[in-house]
Amino acid sequence: MSEEFVITGIGVVSPAGIGKEAFWDSLINCKAGIKDIRCFDTKNKKSRLGGEIRDFDLDAVLPDKRFRRAANVSKYCLASAKFAIDDAGLDSTKWDGTKVGLVVGVTHSAINYSREFHAALVKEGPLSASPMIFSDSVLNAPAGNTSIAFNVKGATHTIVGGVPAGLHAISYAIKIMKMSNLDMCLVGGAEELDSLVFDTYSRFGLLSPGDRFQIYPQGEQGEGMKPFAIDRNGFVIGEGACVLMLEKKKAAIERKATIYAAISSIHTAMSLTTENCSGICNDIPDAAGIYLSTGANGTANDSTEAKILKKEIAKNGKPYIGNIKPIVGECFAASGIMQAASAAIVLCKGVIPPSTIRHNLIPEIQWVRFNRFEEKVKIKTAIVSSIGLEGEGSFLTLKRQT
Repeated sequence: MSEEFVITGIGVVSPAGIGKEAFWDSLINCKAGIKDIRCFDTKNKKSRLGGEIRDFDLDAVLPDKRFRRAANVSKYCLASAKFAIDDAGLDSTKWDGTKVGLVVGVTHSAINYSREFHAALVKEGPLSASPMIFSDSVLNAPAGNTSIAFNVKGATHTIVGGVPAGLHAISYAIKIMKMSNLDMCLVGGAEELDSLVFDTYSRFGLLSPGDRFQIYPQGEQGEGMKPFAIDRNGFVIGEGACVLMLEKKKAAIERKATIYAAISSIHTAMSLTTENCSGICNDIPDAAGIYLSTGANGTANDSTEAKILKKEIAKNGKPYIGNIKPIVGECFAASGIMQAASAAIVLCKGVIPPSTIRHNLIPEIQWVRFNRFEEKVKIKTAIVSSIGLEGEGSFLTLKRQT
């Protein structure tokens, strides 16, 4: 990567906290946002757990009447973008919008609005289908609304995919920044809870069964999602959004911006195996200074992720390991960006949250370092890994700014 790109702003709307500070506090104190779902009926379901966002008010963050009827996925994205812009010390009313880009990853997006629109279309005909709902039912609605709200007139794209869509969005954002005159790019992922999505994953047996969740102090896992565990039994579905402000390093330094981390490399593949991931960590001489922000979610692909990390990193030492999903749930396209945000904060603060991965683990992951309490460590490198349900994935490497 000849030209360097850095993260200068972080915005988060998650089940474990609204805003970067609340999100980080939940990670440090193992305060999970997993609870019984209230936004739709889960009676007689095998699982009733979810990472549900409650008491969220977009008007408190962005008082703009144009978005009051927007779907939740758009509202989460809008708030996260506002947080990221403010955190970067920027003002969207004063910047040159043609020099700002936007890339948002989504998996299901506003599927509830899509169902409502098409139900009216089929039952009552075209004249009964609401144009107000349609504009927010499309997959690129979060990106479209965000570009309107913040005067983004540069390249605006939506990456549709599985769990790694957020990291794919980062990869694509870097490509368009290299090929254009963009000075900065908002890049994020967004997702919302929906009953149809919940039922679909439940019927496929992918959701962790149970009606209660507990994560004990210092990250000891109770009921719920169990990443890398031998007895893992599926994921807990979540929702939310996370947006990062990416800038060219030279420009960020010139305006004296706070730099959380520099993007070193990103490796993507449609079908990840230990064979096609060679070289993802070639520039890491000492694994003792590494933090792994893993994407394991209690499914079969946990072992694939563990094998890849072991093959590429174990020869260099024992890195620290973390996983945010027992705290926020599986937020699909938003997960990878949330992982990247947590890793960037670790690099910037020099503090590692307690590991949520420690008990009854598969052999492939037992070589890493697990910390029971938060630790002050000057981590030099963070690796963010994300593998989807169909084996597609990405590995993002971040470096501490020196």
